[in-house]
Amino acid sequence: MRKPLLLLALLSSTAIPAHAEATGLLTGNTYIGDTTYDKIWSLFTLYKDETNPILQEFSLQGRLQVQYADGDSNGHFDIEDFKKGSAANAQTVWDDKFEARRARLGFKSKWFQNWKFEGQIDADTTDRPEEFYRDIYDLYVTYAPSDALNVTVGKTKVKFGREQEITSKEILTFERSLVSNLLFPGELTGIMANGKGLAEHWAYELGVYGSERAREFATLSQGAIILGKIGYDYAAQSGLDTALTSVQYMHNTQPGFKEKDDNVYFASASPAFTDSIALTNDITQGRFGLVTDALYGFGYSGKAQQAGSSKTLNQSNVFGISLIPSYFIASGLQLVGHFQFASSADADGLSLYSRYEKWAPVVAPTVKTKDAGNTYTSAYVGLNYYLYSHKLKLMNGIEYSHLGGGDYNGYTFLSGLRFSF
Repeated sequence: MRKPLLLLALLSSTAIPAHAEATGLLTGNTYIGDTTYDKIWSLFTLYKDETNPILQEFSLQGRLQVQYADGDSNGHFDIEDFKKGSAANAQTVWDDKFEARRARLGFKSKWFQNWKFEGQIDADTTDRPEEFYRDIYDLYVTYAPSDALNVTVGKTKVKFGREQEITSKEILTFERSLVSNLLFPGELTGIMANGKGLAEHWAYELGVYGSERAREFATLSQGAIILGKIGYDYAAQSGLDTALTSVQYMHNTQPGFKEKDDNVYFASASPAFTDSIALTNDITQGRFGLVTDALYGFGYSGKAQQAGSSKTLNQSNVFGISLIPSYFIASGLQLVGHFQFASSADADGLSLYSRYEKWAPVVAPTVKTKDAGNTYTSAYVGLNYYLYSHKLKLMNGIEYSHLGGGDYNGYTFLSGLRFSF
């Protein structure tokens, strides 16, 4: 512990103009801000001084999202024990209907004005302290000399579609849409360049990642995910507060691949789609906001290596559209909706959410749900109350959903607390 403290002390005193004053917990200059919340959250900043030529900031970061769920499926108001859903659920579930949806802890730092280094781990929140570390969620270095050019190397979340681009700390609903999750490739190892403000309005992103969803880091030896985006900011022309639209394309060279891993958390395979296309739009005006995602995935039929053996896949093409309108009805109180429709080219091309809906009984508690179909529709309405912006908020919502060609038709109620720093 002495060496990191000494290093930060030396950095904090290096080449600082006489008028500058470093802040942060390690400097003793804490409780920065106007409100009680400001002062509490300032404690997570260990060191900050924009005038220091070496280290500008070193802070802790993390999130804890706790929620409760229950539901009604064909008249049976109950969701079965989450722990029966999968072995991985045992790492997050506290009780039959309570879970820590996300629990992460890490750091973020800024060096030499243009370099950022940050990372987080996923944490096991149950009563097994010896298994607190689950995996590296992300760990990467970014070179950012300007808004027009950021280059990132390391393990990071691959963000396909607007819903995935919005961090889980700031999403307005408990869950993202069905097709968004179906096409999501995970947190992968690779290199990415992005920028914004080109010719005032244009943005771009291009990334190449190994398709393997590894507990720590992966290589390109098991296939690659290639993601490209072009975005346009039309707020000035439209008169809106914010307005951003984009076209996104993702290619998967090895659909369905899954590495063999003794850690039960990594049960996810690479998406079983060769190519995916997204058209997105995100606008805000005053109290109103609207996020729109239109997604299409080209399914894969063939062999895939999964956990050391060959498996035959027959995933059909899928389409999904998601609308998330929101409106602040009072200070800190936001009304949120989420409407989605999804379809697949063939029968059983869509599956229910792995949480909540999939574990609800249908005809009777002992009858297994047919959790695959060819259409999916849902409507969600919720209320979010912001105690300290997205850093501390309460969420409540109820969603009706129907799986065409399957057995599910019901409601899910969710209530939760989301905390981040």
